[in-house]
Parts: sequence; C-alpha cells; structure tokens
Amino acid sequence: MATPLDLFFAWQRLGIEWMSLMAGSGAVIARRTGRRPTARRLHAMASEKVLAATVASQAMARAMPPTIPATLPAMGLAWARILAAGMAPYSARARANGRRR
Repeated sequence: MATPLDLFFAWQRLGIEWMSLMAGSGAVIARRTGRRPTARRLHAMASEKVLAATVASQAMARAMPPTIPATLPAMGLAWARILAAGMAPYSARARANGRRR
C-alpha cells in the first residue's frame, strides 16, 4: 500500500527529473539554433521527436496498472510512475544530445 510519504517522494523525483530535462534541453536548443538549419538537420530533429513520442507512449502504456488503484495515495503513485515512464525517453535523448558537440 502506498503511503503519503511514498507519494511525496515519487512526485519529488518526477519534479527533479523534469527540471533536469528542462535544463538540458535549453543547452541543446541554444546550440542547435546557433547552427545554420539544413533540411537534413530539420528532418533529424523532427524524426527524433516522433521517435521519442512513440517510445514514451509505449512506456506509459506498459506502466499502466492492471486495475484502478483503490486509494488516493495509490492512484497518485500510479500516475507518478506512468508520467515518469513517459518522460524517461525524452530525458535520455536530452542527455545524449547534451553530451554531443
């Protein structure tokens, strides 16, 4: 059974991951907008977003609980897990792009 403390920490982790994603994507966006856009680069960026969205939606579907959680803390914990699973592909891609020069 999920306790309110479990729920708090799950949403804290999700918030920290979100802030990390936003910080990393800012650096990537700044670097990419400083370059001259070519059709190849624009296609690569668009296809990378579509791939991340597809992987994220599949991860969220896999993270769905088989039944509706019985309590409010359990439901909040389930939602935090679903959202974290969906954000993971974007975070991985942003970290990989941030390491690239």
